[in-house]
Amino acid sequence: MPKTVDSPIHRKAQIRDALCETGALIAAARKERGWSQTDLGQRLGDVDRRHVSAMEKGDPNVGVGLVVAALWLLDLPLLATLPKPDGSAAKGHFRVGESLPRFRRAASKRRIRPEEIDNDF
Repeated sequence: MPKTVDSPIHRKAQIRDALCETGALIAAARKERGWSQTDLGQRLGDVDRRHVSAMEKGDPNVGVGLVVAALWLLDLPLLATLPKPDGSAAKGHFRVGESLPRFRRAASKRRIRPEEIDNDF
């Protein structure tokens, strides 16, 4: 029985959409903090504003390391905007249209807060 092959065009569209959503998520988090693109670039290690702009637009030529660093710096989930290969939304899938503060509240509830250590001997 021959394998069925997904159309590469369909997957390219999914990837492009995921990159655009990731860029929009980064832009929304940056603006929420009141940072300019230049500010974010400096915090990322002296990255030029044009690279930050390209990342926020979903340019596929931006290095994955830069995108991951921006997501980490902005305390955003790493693969939040990526769909599963079958096109369905991943568990915990976050769309940019959703409220970013609401997402942050949900994420903060999952964090493990360290207990105060009593080291008085």
